[in-house]
Amino acid sequence: MHCEVAGRMLYAGASNPELEVHLSACDECRLLAVDLAGLGRAFDRARAEWAPSPAFRVRLPAAPWRRLAIAASLLFLPLAGLAATSLPSPRPEADLAVFLEHRQAPALPSDREILATLFLEEARR
Repeated sequence: MHCEVAGRMLYAGASNPELEVHLSACDECRLLAVDLAGLGRAFDRARAEWAPSPAFRVRLPAAPWRRLAIAASLLFLPLAGLAATSLPSPRPEADLAVFLEHRQAPALPSDREILATLFLEEARR
């Protein structure tokens, strides 16, 4: 058993034969077991013998911000939902009128385009 596993078992208060074997061989873990046992006894004695005085007891005030936070969330959520539904929907990127218009006949080619095609045909011959 490794010291790390033994330490976890000691802190948890567990006991098994493997732990006892490890404690018999490891001085560091044995000292940890003695320290933890002493702390346990000290806490048991403190619980049994000590009672806090009335001056020690403190009454904590109720947190007023809790009520405020609940009220704010009850108001915020419906308002956020209303705001989200009232946002305008995104406009389409294309205007539908463009698609619904009658297509015009293609324009007649310009003089420049006619001359370019004539020169290209001549160059091929």
